[in-house]
Amino acid sequence: MKKTDAIVRLIRQEIENKDILEVACGTAEFSLSAAQCAKQVTCIDIDSGRLSSLVEERENIRFQEMDAVEMDFACDAFDTVVLYNALCHIEDQYDTILAECRRVLKPEGHILLIATWKMDSSLMAEMFGDRLEWLEGNCIMKLGK
Repeated sequence: MKKTDAIVRLIRQEIENKDILEVACGTAEFSLSAAQCAKQVTCIDIDSGRLSSLVEERENIRFQEMDAVEMDFACDAFDTVVLYNALCHIEDQYDTILAECRRVLKPEGHILLIATWKMDSSLMAEMFGDRLEWLEGNCIMKLGK
């Protein structure tokens, strides 16, 4: 089982039949796994060059090249926003990006910061301490609007 499939299994209730946004998606591995149960997955990254060609093969997944600091989405557009192994990449702009994630998140939705890499999980432990949840060796932080 792929790591991203295992993560999707752990957070299934947060993404099943929902509109999901993955911020700083990189190669969109998480988005590809999430598309198996999500209603719609939108993944954004500042650089489309790393995006997996597999994204084009799914009807319920779309990629947009976009800076997470200033997203082109309407307010309250997504049920769940996911940052998967992205925290180290956005660390310098975390507060601004988090504010944008909250803006596009529906009122009852959640932002999920997920780390499977040591560099991200170490940073998350530093930032969130005891509030951090560890599931099967993966670091997950759930934030509200």
